[in-house]
Amino acid sequence: MITGVSADVRPATDDDVDAVVDLFRQYLRFYDQEVPDAEARAYLTARRDAGDSVLLVAEADGGLVGFAQSYPTWSSVSLSRSWVLNDLFVTPAARGTGAARALVQDTCRRAKEDGAIRVSLATAWDNVAAQGLYESEGFVRDQHFHHYMYVTGA
Repeated sequence: MITGVSADVRPATDDDVDAVVDLFRQYLRFYDQEVPDAEARAYLTARRDAGDSVLLVAEADGGLVGFAQSYPTWSSVSLSRSWVLNDLFVTPAARGTGAARALVQDTCRRAKEDGAIRVSLATAWDNVAAQGLYESEGFVRDQHFHHYMYVTGA
């Protein structure tokens, strides 16, 4: 347990699948995406089975209150390992308890142990609470690159 927070963070296990699927669907709803349980389960299971992601859960009072999913990758420019903290969600009832902070801290610790030189993330322009959390944990806004995306429609 990370000091000063009321949640334990650990890797998700097979026993957590149902609860993580529920959290994942809540996260997707936050971004106006409705996905059936079966599709959410298939996606999370495929990422886990392929070793594509690191899925952490925050547990408090005997239940899961949040999750973080990161994708370890590589940076060609720095010739180094890098992680992308792609998904972070804490239930509304657990916000302000330190669960999100614990997930971010544990993600960064694991990335460092994996040899990553950085953890990158993106958040909505209007998600001021998340921005405050990230900045308080040492994340800085990119001042060197504009980030673009091409939507394939697939």
